[in-house]
Amino acid sequence: MISAPAGYFLSASNPIANVDQRDLERLAMRLFDRADVRAARDKAAIMWRRVADRLMPPDQMALFDDHVSDYCFKSTLVASNTDANYPRVLRVYSEGAEWLGHKTPGAKWGGDNPNNAYRIVPIAAGGRYEVAGQRQAAPSTYVTFQLVGNSTTSATLASLEQLDMDVTADGSYRLTLDGTPADGRRNHMTIPEGTLYLFIRDSMTDWENQSPDALHVRRLDPPLRDPLTEDELAATAIRNILSDIFYAYYAQRLFFNGPQMMTPPEGAGSVGGLVTQQGSLGHFTLKEDEAVVITANAAGATYRDIVLHDLWLRSLPNRNNQISLTNAQMAPDADGRFTYVISIADPGVHNWLDMCDLHDVLVLHRWQGFPDPQAGPPSIESRKVKLSELDVVLPPGVVRVTPEERSLQIARRQAAYDRRFAVD
Repeated sequence: MISAPAGYFLSASNPIANVDQRDLERLAMRLFDRADVRAARDKAAIMWRRVADRLMPPDQMALFDDHVSDYCFKSTLVASNTDANYPRVLRVYSEGAEWLGHKTPGAKWGGDNPNNAYRIVPIAAGGRYEVAGQRQAAPSTYVTFQLVGNSTTSATLASLEQLDMDVTADGSYRLTLDGTPADGRRNHMTIPEGTLYLFIRDSMTDWENQSPDALHVRRLDPPLRDPLTEDELAATAIRNILSDIFYAYYAQRLFFNGPQMMTPPEGAGSVGGLVTQQGSLGHFTLKEDEAVVITANAAGATYRDIVLHDLWLRSLPNRNNQISLTNAQMAPDADGRFTYVISIADPGVHNWLDMCDLHDVLVLHRWQGFPDPQAGPPSIESRKVKLSELDVVLPPGVVRVTPEERSLQIARRQAAYDRRFAVD
């Protein structure tokens, strides 16, 4: 079982609820409210507005303040956990919530995946670290560990998949990180120069049952200095807020460079995504009487999902709206492929994706983990149609739902979503 100080975990069922998460969120909120950080937030708003106010349609500009807040708080949250001499584990890139005795702002950005638990641990070359992990009774479908070299966690320097690690029968494991080569050690990562964080993704297909791994980190060698002061952390937050805009804007523009259709699947590592992931991007503008029909294969992938984002590249509100589906939540067609319908109005299709009354959405389809080389590569196709044409264009076997079944689908989603902020 995982070794951690007594009282570290604050919930028996939710390993994200721990002392590190509580204290770092509170620290980030203090930093976020400082006058110097507020000044950087104001400057960031001006920078964003100058490249967007004549580009974005009115319903997207109505989200501008929320987007800037999310972007700036994610930059501050990442900065709060940047002390590699005193490393802690922190979940990032999620919706805001009231829990752990406080109300934290949202931090969605950069194509965040609501089906993931993203966590960061500050790591520095020259240091020696150990991460203790414990898989839960219903563990995540796919877990990866990446060493990254920037504050946007997009510069991957090394990567390790949990399926390649040794995990004991009780689900526990230890990952060591230092400057020495692995030399056959399956649970070891060599820290390159320039490393800032260990970035962990727990991808979960089953919201109702699965939980991310419990994690705790300790530095094995003595710290090289006293802990970073709040002034030093605020300086990092300001730097992140002002410099990360350029990557965030670049990531948004990836979706605009082409016709309104899903792109052919390709590796995500070249643009900062998971190096073991295949992905397809799309940008669609729809009227109230239109829909997009997308059909994709499973390709034997261990983990798959499709997610809708606004034009700021933030996942749409995902607790009360079916804006994403994982391979445990989606229903197959008669031929074993999967067809999704994106529209403003609910068409009564099980695999409907809700645009939340927006007219433009960005779409991300992911495939992760390919254990069967005979399954064939990922494939995807898309077309825009009239809602009135759906009965004609949908392939055989597409599962339909009644309004009552949709309500049950959403109620189950809400209850499952609330587990990620549970403290019991």
